[in-house]
Amino acid sequence: MNVIELCLSSGLGGLELYVYHSSEALSNSKQDNNDVVAVLSENSKLDNYYKDNSKIKTLYLKRSLSALPLPNAIKLAKIIDTKDIDVIHMHWGKDLALAAFAKYFSKRKPALVYTRQMMITREKSDFYHTFLYRQMDLLLAITKELEGLCKKYIPLFADKVTTLYYGVKRPKVMLDENDVLQQRESTGFSKNDFVAGLIGRLEESKGQHLLIDALHTAKQNGHEIKALIVGHEMDAGYRDKLKDQARELDVLDNIIFQDFTSEPQQLMQLCDCVVLASAQETFGLVLPEAMRAGVAVIGSNSGGVPEIIEHEKTGLLFETKNAGSLYQQLERLYLNAGFKDELAARGKESADERFSYSLHFRKLEQHLKTAITRAS
Repeated sequence: MNVIELCLSSGLGGLELYVYHSSEALSNSKQDNNDVVAVLSENSKLDNYYKDNSKIKTLYLKRSLSALPLPNAIKLAKIIDTKDIDVIHMHWGKDLALAAFAKYFSKRKPALVYTRQMMITREKSDFYHTFLYRQMDLLLAITKELEGLCKKYIPLFADKVTTLYYGVKRPKVMLDENDVLQQRESTGFSKNDFVAGLIGRLEESKGQHLLIDALHTAKQNGHEIKALIVGHEMDAGYRDKLKDQARELDVLDNIIFQDFTSEPQQLMQLCDCVVLASAQETFGLVLPEAMRAGVAVIGSNSGGVPEIIEHEKTGLLFETKNAGSLYQQLERLYLNAGFKDELAARGKESADERFSYSLHFRKLEQHLKTAITRAS
């Protein structure tokens, strides 16, 4: 199977890293002998990541701001025909027109598969979008909620939409009790501290301020809950704003801030629980990462999160944007170590089965093959 992984995005977030992981998994498949080519924007962050970490062949197109990227599409069509491409796997919504027109112009007419990771909020039934989606053979939504929205807003394409949950890797190293103690001490926590971790970009939508409010409520109630807040600032000065909030609420000494980490599951294992406090997450990758690391999770009851967490079985849900509700769930784990450990164990069992990295890419490969058959 000859595959193009297409992404002209200039960023390097979860979407772009998924492009890279798809390339690697398909290239190293044990099921088939796949030839993978990545078509990227040259010198983008994603391109540099490929250069630093991968031997996969990369080709380049310049990003176009036009809704009709015809010159780029003609170039991509030539790549398709020269490389005998069977399927284009695309990810970034702004590449949809490029992929659709390239398929239209090509002689081979490869299958077009779109892994959609972002929410859809309006109908796509005008003439232009109807043409684009008619070129597509399969849309993979990352949650059932997103699948339903895609079927609602792209009704002519509803029979070609299905869900494929993300897969996450097991931690590279599962820390034992001594490792946790040593790394806690080097990070600034003690053995007996109750630590809630929040790992993600530092911005208001991620809800770090809610966790700080919850720590304040805990302190008022005589509970010393600590927090590990990890992530890089989206806007300069936002970390200082969070620190000012914590200082005003007299909980700054309860919080350790760290910048972005490439190994979040190692830090997760230092925590008693991991919190996802976002106002809206299409999926919430940090949750299955923490669950596979054997850590209890608390998530905001919105978006795709309720599809990951079964409340009081594999984790806890709290009312979105409600710091008081978040505190109530933290308190339950703080006061009942046995319940916390049970949630962690059941959460790990669930995530190992439902969000396995290797299983995800086996399913992806099968979806691509099915799309090729459908397109032929």
